[in-house]
Amino acid sequence: MFIVRSFIALFILLTISSCAITQQSEHTNSSCFEKRGAIDIGSGTSKLVVALVNTCQRTIDHVVFEAQRAIPFKEALQRNKKNLFNNDITAKAIKGLNELRFLATSQGAKKIRAVATSAFRTASNATETKSKIEKSVKFRIKVITQEDEALFGYNSAMSMAKTSGKITSKPIAVWDIGGGSMQIVKPSEGKEKTIYLGKLASVSFKNKLLKKFYKKKRKSPNPLGKKTAVNSMSMARDYATKDARPLLGQLKGHQVIGVGGVHYYSVRGQLGKKKYNQTNLLKTLLKRAKLNDKKIDSKYAATDVTNLALVLGYMQALSINEVTPLKINMAHGVLTTESLW
Repeated sequence: MFIVRSFIALFILLTISSCAITQQSEHTNSSCFEKRGAIDIGSGTSKLVVALVNTCQRTIDHVVFEAQRAIPFKEALQRNKKNLFNNDITAKAIKGLNELRFLATSQGAKKIRAVATSAFRTASNATETKSKIEKSVKFRIKVITQEDEALFGYNSAMSMAKTSGKITSKPIAVWDIGGGSMQIVKPSEGKEKTIYLGKLASVSFKNKLLKKFYKKKRKSPNPLGKKTAVNSMSMARDYATKDARPLLGQLKGHQVIGVGGVHYYSVRGQLGKKKYNQTNLLKTLLKRAKLNDKKIDSKYAATDVTNLALVLGYMQALSINEVTPLKINMAHGVLTTESLW
């Protein structure tokens, strides 16, 4: 009897182990799974995400690696009188994107795709520059519309919010701020969405501020000082009241998720909080308005403090009580968009 029971127990154990190995093998070797590298070529920063993607379900199984490089396309464009990418920014782009390509392949990415946003939509020599970069980096770059940019961010944020359990019972609005453009997507009746496509963003807001409040030409507005900080916040609020509120209305009853580098790295990083509201944002703005670039100590020092004023001004205009930033960029959306692969 003991021998029979032992045999049965051993049989069950082997069966379970076999199933586990089979499932693991299917998960690893299935034709549905592919390790991909996606690059979001933003107006100020280019972000890489390497992930194992379930191509059958169009979902990210898990993220393997992330990296980014500062490539100031928008800044270079706005400093060029002919609205052109010059040789310097093109060379910097090739260097930075080649570094990201090397990192992606070293992490096992079998394919790499990239999307470019605002700066490449507006540059007079965008097509020629894109071709030159593509020849050097050996992967395709697709310039996407601002509406596509908005929906990439929205879908990625909704997917991550659901899996991370960060969704409340409130309707969700997704707010994406980059270097050269801003998108806010909120649900409407049925399956429709209201999409705000704004032109004021991190770099463009900083440059607008420099032009309005500073007589001499300078690259950075820092230290802002209390008066300019408050005036900058008011400028953002007035702009949003005229440009965004007629379409979006007030978002007081919404859960607002912030995506993109401005929300996650710049604002969240300066506040040191997982969520932020108008009160702690104002306190941080006034505190950091005293700092110069050296004391801010960031690659993005020129826009870090003005980002606080920009976000706060929009929050006031749209009656946004709180923002929950998520670590999401366009690359997450690219990974699961099969038409790009």
